[in-house]
Amino acid sequence: VREVGGALALVRREHLLVGNVARRVLKVIRDEASAGARGRGAEARAGSGERAGSGVVGGVSGGGDRGGERGEREDGVDGHGRRSSDGGEAMKKLKRDVIETAHEVMEEMQSVSSNIAAQSGEFVVNGMVIMTISGAGGASGGLPEAFLRDAHKKRNDLRVVVAECAPRFDGHVMAKSLAERGVKDVNVICDSAVYAAMPSVKLVVLSARGVLADGTALVDSGAYNVALAAKAHAVPVIVLAGSYAISPKSINEEGFDSLFGLGSPASALEYGVHPDAVVVNPALEYVPPELISVFVTDHGAHVPGFIQVLLGEMYSPLDASLLAK
Repeated sequence: VREVGGALALVRREHLLVGNVARRVLKVIRDEASAGARGRGAEARAGSGERAGSGVVGGVSGGGDRGGERGEREDGVDGHGRRSSDGGEAMKKLKRDVIETAHEVMEEMQSVSSNIAAQSGEFVVNGMVIMTISGAGGASGGLPEAFLRDAHKKRNDLRVVVAECAPRFDGHVMAKSLAERGVKDVNVICDSAVYAAMPSVKLVVLSARGVLADGTALVDSGAYNVALAAKAHAVPVIVLAGSYAISPKSINEEGFDSLFGLGSPASALEYGVHPDAVVVNPALEYVPPELISVFVTDHGAHVPGFIQVLLGEMYSPLDASLLAK
């Protein structure tokens, strides 16, 4: 599982989800193997005690040893050389648990948007001015819109300010979608106006492509600018992210920046317009934990410092690097 998961994560290195799912499955395998080993050890100790007691009562020297030879040994082979069925049953149980975990991950991915959006009432109040930035796509791209749509159903007189996200201009698409779904006060601003508009904002909502081990958020280009402006004006920043996006990786890993730094120049400048132009198009950015107030995941809200605890619950430390020997 580790070999296949590592190979898939290497092929799709820009998607943290691939490696995270493999780590979830490996965690289940390790936990079940550990539980099975403890169970077999307890049974073996109990059996040894019973055989020893039988030998003392019968008054036969070495009776406990012969009983151990006739009975089932710890390696799963009985006294007649036949292998016990316990190993097969344990493997069947392990297989069922792994399949069940895979289904749970799939269900989490399908319901992550609704589970995160359902928490909007805990952060949004009536008449609040909210600034957001549209994601470029992927599993996390629609989280801000779903969050704001749910907030609109629970709270009155919301005002939404959307950064336009040039050169893709995804903010225009998001603003139109919110207006069509009943949000009356939606305004689109150019990216350079974020700082000027921030004093009237009461909450910033961002989405993350990934959450790294130290609480850093991997976000679409432009979100870091919004987070900096919010910090300067003491505006709280919440980052929406599915639990599958939480990764044990770190920005200090060799080559990490080259994988998640730049996007295709085509989205910024059409081919052939300026043949000799060198176009640098940042696709993703990092928002450090000190700029983030709280992460809102499908498993609840957590401060950036709690990410390490979540990693310990979700993955085994042995699987932090899937390709490690």
